[in-house]
Amino acid sequence: MVGKKTTVGAAPARGVDADKAILLMLLAVFGVGTVEYLVAGVLQDISGDVDVSDSTAGLLVTIYAATVTIGGPLLTIATARIRRTPLIAGSMAAFIIGNVGTALAPNFAVLVVFRVLTALPHATFFALCLVLATSLVAPEFQGRVIARVALGLNLATVLGVPLGTLVGNQLGWRWSFVLVAVFQTIVTVALLLATRRAPSHPAGSISSEISVFTKGPVLWALGLTALSQAALFVVFTYIQPFLVDHSGFSPATMTLLLFVFGAGSVVGNQLGGHFADKSIDRTLYCSLAALVVALALLGVFGGQRWFVAPWLFVLGAAGFSIIPPLASKLISAASEAPHLAATVNIAGFQLANAVGAWIGSEMLSRGASVSVLPFAGAALGAVGVALLAVSTQSTRRALAATPAPAE
Repeated sequence: MVGKKTTVGAAPARGVDADKAILLMLLAVFGVGTVEYLVAGVLQDISGDVDVSDSTAGLLVTIYAATVTIGGPLLTIATARIRRTPLIAGSMAAFIIGNVGTALAPNFAVLVVFRVLTALPHATFFALCLVLATSLVAPEFQGRVIARVALGLNLATVLGVPLGTLVGNQLGWRWSFVLVAVFQTIVTVALLLATRRAPSHPAGSISSEISVFTKGPVLWALGLTALSQAALFVVFTYIQPFLVDHSGFSPATMTLLLFVFGAGSVVGNQLGGHFADKSIDRTLYCSLAALVVALALLGVFGGQRWFVAPWLFVLGAAGFSIIPPLASKLISAASEAPHLAATVNIAGFQLANAVGAWIGSEMLSRGASVSVLPFAGAALGAVGVALLAVSTQSTRRALAATPAPAE
């Protein structure tokens, strides 16, 4: 149980139920994460409805991720001086309108416009939740409340996407986005009521925030994030056609298979967080190696249903075990920019989604089979391992060259 914080600095946080507020933030992040990943579960339904190819429909994942990557940090900087309550309300209003517009889109072009609107507040809102959550509890509870809020993304893969896929299969993919819009409206109103008396977090100068992008360790961390997660999303973006067309599963089993993957992601995220506290780099090496092996074996045995069904758990665990150590690595590197640190972290993962989906789209457009996508992901993961080795050596050399402080 997360304990309530009675003071924030010298000022008490009166009238705020920290546990309730953090739970509502988890639910809000759950809604945001569900919409991000939901396209993968109903990809073929969307492509058939708006009359485009699967590879073209997969670009909806790329467009969403690219919007979060580019627009997220810019929006965070632009809204740094806006009070928290109107920022929550405004960002979620855009998200809700984007989902309703997605559900009503008559063609692919309009669908793209509303996916951009949906994606724009993603990183800013998630970062806002992380900062707000840590302001509600004592310092010794901050790590676990960050994990609790971020759990919303894991639950999106375990529950949100499978349930959204089930709704899409039964009622049509458009209803999935309508239900998310209704859910998010209810959660947002409750969150605004629960946090209206929460303490504000002062913002730093815009120049100090932007300067984080000029730092070498931040760039190393972003590159590593992009490679490792692109390795996973080359496959996950096209998981429906992979499982149906290559592995031979029926569309009706997609909900169960995505649940297996999501359950693995929860376990992997928890294990990654546990071992990251002991050694970030060692955990990253192990997690990246596990992802490379998981993807390579999925490529080899992807046509065997007896192998693929349980192996999705392993793939989810390996892919998401990387998130906690990567987040710790990036936030540490960006510690001088507290307001952008969380947004940069989210943007890095979204960049990976965009790159992975784009690579998959290019391969399929050029005639490649979905069966080769896991091998492409394994290759990207191997490059990630090499980049981690180079960045680790670079950091060690920089530390060795730093003069020792005078006694």
